[in-house]
Amino acid sequence: MKRIVYLVLKSSTESVRALEEIRRDGYNATLISTESLRHALEDLPEERHFFNLRHVDAIKDNESIFCLFVVDDDKLEHLKDVVRRYTDHFHKINGFMFSTVIEDYEGSI
Repeated sequence: MKRIVYLVLKSSTESVRALEEIRRDGYNATLISTESLRHALEDLPEERHFFNLRHVDAIKDNESIFCLFVVDDDKLEHLKDVVRRYTDHFHKINGFMFSTVIEDYEGSI
């Protein structure tokens, strides 16, 4: 069975480093540059892009990084441990994560 791990990190130099390390640990994700509702209402909306972990340095510091990982069930706890280690349990880098079961999955990635 597969899982989706949703990870949101406040964009910073530290979060970029953490994602680079997560990538080095063998994980890949789809990333979306996002902003909070408060910032979206205060600022003019900008064009958003979907991209991959190797493009993480393109995110601006006032945005958040939404990461979507698809992992096998047996890799879930390892990925969560890696995230906890690089974020210092979300003390060094603000954010959160959660996962859900994928009931139906097809694909080659």
